[in-house]
Amino acid sequence: MNSDFKKHLAGLTEYVESIGWAVNPLPKVVIKRDDSESENLFGKTAYYEPVSKTIVLYAANRHPKDVLRSYVHEMRHHHQNLSGQIIPQDAAEASDPKYAQNNKAMRNLEKDAYLYGNMAFRDYCDNAKY
Repeated sequence: MNSDFKKHLAGLTEYVESIGWAVNPLPKVVIKRDDSESENLFGKTAYYEPVSKTIVLYAANRHPKDVLRSYVHEMRHHHQNLSGQIIPQDAAEASDPKYAQNNKAMRNLEKDAYLYGNMAFRDYCDNAKY
């Protein structure tokens, strides 16, 4: 990813912290360029691993803005983890491909990440344009 991407990755981190998300200690961020995932219509775009506090972003064949959107979503999961909302038994169930359908607590965490992650990303982008 180019320097503009890295600048906005850092800017998003600062932004979510400024609006009150618990993000410290910061997660490890891994960017993967996995063509097999990008060629699979239902391939992975990103995930958060709560035990190691790692965000994995899949970047092959994706628009940088979309990768940043995934980053903010996963940062919300990091916030949830540091805030004690992700409990170990729920995190263990995340290996189930349908964890968001089969576990009510995990489904609610996903709803939270979609709502607050997307809104934070929208606000960051709107402010970055001006």
